[in-house]
Amino acid sequence: MRHQSPSKATELRAHEGFIFLAERVAERSNCVRRSVGAVIVRAGQVIAEGWNGVSGDYLDCRTAGCPRCINGGETGSGYENCICIHAEQKAVAAAAQRGIATEDAEIYVNLRPCLQCLAICKAAGIREVYFSGEGWEYPPETEEIYRALTRQFEAFRRIELADTQAAPTERLIVGWIDPGAPLKTK
Repeated sequence: MRHQSPSKATELRAHEGFIFLAERVAERSNCVRRSVGAVIVRAGQVIAEGWNGVSGDYLDCRTAGCPRCINGGETGSGYENCICIHAEQKAVAAAAQRGIATEDAEIYVNLRPCLQCLAICKAAGIREVYFSGEGWEYPPETEEIYRALTRQFEAFRRIELADTQAAPTERLIVGWIDPGAPLKTK
Protein backbone atom coordinates (compact mmCIF):
# COMPACT_ATOMS: atom_id res chain seq x y z
CA MET A 1 0.00 0.00 0.00
CA ARG A 2 1.32 3.41 -0.94
CA HIS A 3 1.42 5.94 1.89
CA GLN A 4 0.66 9.62 1.41
CA SER A 5 2.33 12.43 3.29
CA PRO A 6 0.18 13.83 6.13
CA SER A 7 -0.47 17.06 4.21
CA LYS A 8 -1.56 15.20 1.05
CA ALA A 9 -3.80 12.91 3.11
CA THR A 10 -5.34 15.92 4.89
CA GLU A 11 -5.86 17.68 1.55
CA LEU A 12 -7.53 14.59 0.09
CA ARG A 13 -9.84 14.30 3.12
CA ALA A 14 -10.78 17.96 2.70
CA HIS A 15 -11.57 17.44 -0.99
CA GLU A 16 -13.64 14.37 -0.10
CA GLY A 17 -15.49 16.39 2.54
CA PHE A 18 -16.47 19.12 0.11
CA ILE A 19 -17.50 16.55 -2.52
CA PHE A 20 -19.62 14.89 0.17
CA LEU A 21 -21.16 18.29 0.94
CA ALA A 22 -21.91 18.81 -2.79
CA GLU A 23 -23.73 15.47 -2.75
CA ARG A 24 -25.82 16.62 0.21
CA VAL A 25 -26.62 19.93 -1.51
CA ALA A 26 -27.74 17.92 -4.58
CA GLU A 27 -30.57 16.52 -2.46
CA ARG A 28 -32.30 19.92 -2.87
CA SER A 29 -32.54 19.43 -6.64
CA ASN A 30 -35.95 19.21 -8.25
CA CYS A 31 -34.68 17.98 -11.61
CA VAL A 32 -36.24 14.61 -12.49
CA ARG A 33 -33.24 13.48 -14.55
CA ARG A 34 -30.33 14.00 -12.18
CA SER A 35 -29.54 15.63 -8.84
CA VAL A 36 -26.42 17.78 -8.99
CA GLY A 37 -24.94 19.89 -6.22
CA ALA A 38 -22.06 22.36 -6.14
CA VAL A 39 -20.23 24.22 -3.39
CA ILE A 40 -17.81 27.08 -3.87
CA VAL A 41 -15.03 27.22 -1.32
CA ARG A 42 -12.43 29.88 -0.57
CA ALA A 43 -9.81 29.59 2.15
CA GLY A 44 -11.44 26.41 3.45
CA GLN A 45 -14.87 28.03 3.92
CA VAL A 46 -18.01 27.41 1.87
CA ILE A 47 -19.00 30.74 0.33
CA ALA A 48 -21.86 29.57 -1.92
CA GLU A 49 -23.82 26.49 -2.87
CA GLY A 50 -26.15 25.56 -5.67
CA TRP A 51 -28.23 22.70 -7.01
CA ASN A 52 -29.82 22.05 -10.36
CA GLY A 53 -33.48 22.38 -11.19
CA VAL A 54 -36.21 24.92 -11.75
CA SER A 55 -37.71 27.61 -9.56
CA GLY A 56 -39.24 26.50 -6.29
CA ASP A 57 -42.56 27.61 -7.75
CA TYR A 58 -42.71 24.17 -9.41
CA LEU A 59 -42.66 20.67 -7.97
CA ASP A 60 -40.06 19.61 -10.55
CA CYS A 61 -38.79 20.37 -14.03
CA ARG A 62 -41.36 18.18 -15.79
CA THR A 63 -44.27 20.08 -14.24
CA ALA A 64 -42.49 23.29 -15.27
CA GLY A 65 -42.48 21.99 -18.85
CA CYS A 66 -38.76 21.36 -19.46
CA PRO A 67 -38.50 19.78 -22.95
CA ARG A 68 -35.12 18.17 -22.29
CA CYS A 69 -36.19 16.57 -19.03
CA ILE A 70 -39.47 15.37 -20.57
CA ASN A 71 -37.94 14.04 -23.81
CA GLY A 72 -34.49 12.96 -22.60
CA GLY A 73 -31.03 13.69 -23.92
CA GLU A 74 -27.41 12.69 -23.55
CA THR A 75 -25.30 14.05 -20.71
CA GLY A 76 -23.49 17.15 -21.94
CA SER A 77 -25.83 17.98 -24.81
CA GLY A 78 -29.25 19.43 -25.49
CA TYR A 79 -29.02 22.12 -22.82
CA GLU A 80 -30.42 24.72 -25.21
CA ASN A 81 -33.75 22.89 -24.70
CA CYS A 82 -33.47 22.74 -20.90
CA ILE A 83 -35.04 25.24 -18.50
CA CYS A 84 -33.17 23.88 -15.45
CA ILE A 85 -30.35 25.95 -14.00
CA HIS A 86 -27.18 23.96 -13.37
CA ALA A 87 -25.76 23.62 -9.87
CA GLU A 88 -22.57 25.48 -10.79
CA GLN A 89 -24.55 28.34 -12.33
CA LYS A 90 -26.76 28.60 -9.27
CA ALA A 91 -23.74 28.61 -6.92
CA VAL A 92 -22.01 31.39 -8.87
CA ALA A 93 -25.29 33.36 -8.99
CA ALA A 94 -25.82 32.87 -5.23
CA ALA A 95 -22.38 34.31 -4.54
CA ALA A 96 -23.09 37.25 -6.87
CA GLN A 97 -26.46 37.94 -5.22
CA ARG A 98 -24.75 38.24 -1.85
CA GLY A 99 -21.84 40.28 -3.20
CA ILE A 100 -19.30 37.52 -2.51
CA ALA A 101 -16.33 37.34 -4.86
CA THR A 102 -15.49 33.93 -6.31
CA GLU A 103 -12.01 34.98 -7.43
CA ASP A 104 -9.39 32.36 -6.45
CA ALA A 105 -12.04 29.96 -5.15
CA GLU A 106 -12.53 26.25 -5.74
CA ILE A 107 -15.75 24.57 -6.82
CA TYR A 108 -16.79 21.05 -5.87
CA VAL A 109 -19.49 19.30 -7.91
CA ASN A 110 -20.91 15.79 -7.75
CA LEU A 111 -20.83 15.51 -11.57
CA ARG A 112 -18.25 16.60 -14.16
CA PRO A 113 -19.26 20.16 -15.16
CA CYS A 114 -20.57 20.78 -18.68
CA LEU A 115 -18.66 23.03 -21.07
CA GLN A 116 -20.82 26.10 -20.35
CA CYS A 117 -20.54 25.70 -16.57
CA LEU A 118 -16.79 25.32 -16.89
CA ALA A 119 -16.66 28.55 -18.95
CA ILE A 120 -18.78 30.32 -16.30
CA CYS A 121 -16.45 29.09 -13.54
CA LYS A 122 -13.46 30.43 -15.46
CA ALA A 123 -15.17 33.78 -16.03
CA ALA A 124 -16.06 33.95 -12.32
CA GLY A 125 -12.39 33.59 -11.35
CA ILE A 126 -12.69 30.09 -9.90
CA ARG A 127 -9.22 28.57 -10.08
CA GLU A 128 -9.78 24.92 -9.14
CA VAL A 129 -12.52 22.46 -10.14
CA TYR A 130 -13.12 19.16 -8.33
CA PHE A 131 -15.85 16.70 -9.24
CA SER A 132 -17.05 13.17 -8.67
CA GLY A 133 -19.67 10.94 -10.19
CA GLU A 134 -20.36 9.75 -13.68
CA GLY A 135 -17.40 9.85 -16.08
CA TRP A 136 -19.04 11.14 -19.25
CA GLU A 137 -17.37 12.76 -22.28
CA TYR A 138 -18.37 14.92 -25.21
CA PRO A 139 -17.92 13.78 -28.82
CA PRO A 140 -14.17 13.97 -29.70
CA GLU A 141 -14.13 17.45 -31.31
CA THR A 142 -16.01 19.08 -28.42
CA GLU A 143 -14.07 17.06 -25.83
CA GLU A 144 -10.84 18.51 -27.26
CA ILE A 145 -12.21 22.05 -26.69
CA TYR A 146 -13.40 21.04 -23.21
CA ARG A 147 -9.98 19.67 -22.25
CA ALA A 148 -8.27 22.83 -23.51
CA LEU A 149 -10.51 24.82 -21.16
CA THR A 150 -9.76 22.49 -18.23
CA ARG A 151 -6.04 23.22 -18.66
CA GLN A 152 -6.74 26.89 -17.89
CA PHE A 153 -7.56 25.99 -14.28
CA GLU A 154 -4.89 25.45 -11.63
CA ALA A 155 -6.56 22.13 -10.87
CA PHE A 156 -9.25 20.09 -12.59
CA ARG A 157 -9.62 16.72 -10.88
CA ARG A 158 -12.01 13.90 -10.28
CA ILE A 159 -12.28 13.05 -6.56
CA GLU A 160 -13.66 9.73 -5.40
CA LEU A 161 -15.00 9.45 -1.89
CA ALA A 162 -12.87 7.08 0.17
CA ASP A 163 -14.43 3.96 1.58
CA THR A 164 -14.07 4.89 5.22
CA GLN A 165 -15.63 3.95 8.53
CA ALA A 166 -15.80 7.60 9.60
CA ALA A 167 -19.20 9.20 9.76
CA PRO A 168 -19.83 11.64 6.88
CA THR A 169 -19.72 14.66 9.18
CA GLU A 170 -16.36 13.51 10.53
CA ARG A 171 -15.03 13.25 6.98
CA LEU A 172 -16.36 16.71 6.23
CA ILE A 173 -14.54 18.51 9.01
CA VAL A 174 -11.19 16.67 9.16
CA GLY A 175 -8.42 19.11 8.33
CA TRP A 176 -10.61 22.12 7.64
CA ILE A 177 -11.91 23.44 10.91
CA ASP A 178 -9.68 25.70 12.96
CA PRO A 179 -10.40 24.70 16.57
CA GLY A 180 -10.04 28.34 17.63
CA ALA A 181 -12.50 29.66 15.06
CA PRO A 182 -16.28 29.74 15.53
CA LEU A 183 -18.05 26.98 13.63
CA LYS A 184 -19.94 28.31 10.62
CA THR A 185 -22.96 26.25 9.61
CA LYS A 186 -23.75 28.12 6.42
